[in-house]
Amino acid sequence: MVSRNIKCPNCGVYNTNRDYCSECNTLLSYKKRRELAHKKEQEARLDLRRLEKKNNPSFFEKYEAHRFWMVRAFVKVIKSIWMAVMAVGIFIAWLIAAIAA
Repeated sequence: MVSRNIKCPNCGVYNTNRDYCSECNTLLSYKKRRELAHKKEQEARLDLRRLEKKNNPSFFEKYEAHRFWMVRAFVKVIKSIWMAVMAVGIFIAWLIAAIAA
């Protein structure tokens, strides 16, 4: 096994085969640093998506809780029609795939 001697960038102590410094507990492993950076990036992307979804709701999300009952009823009718159209489209796609196979 190859031993790794890594100098701590914080305190200057040499550490052998360690991920963290024995003196100041600073992270030394570049793999773990990369994993942590990737995890932070991913969390930032998820936060951005949540913020976009909150700031730009869809048509249905925007008007489902409207104060006028006519608007709410209209949205429910449109949503029902949309779901029926999608169900028919999915069935046709499944039928074509079943016939082709």
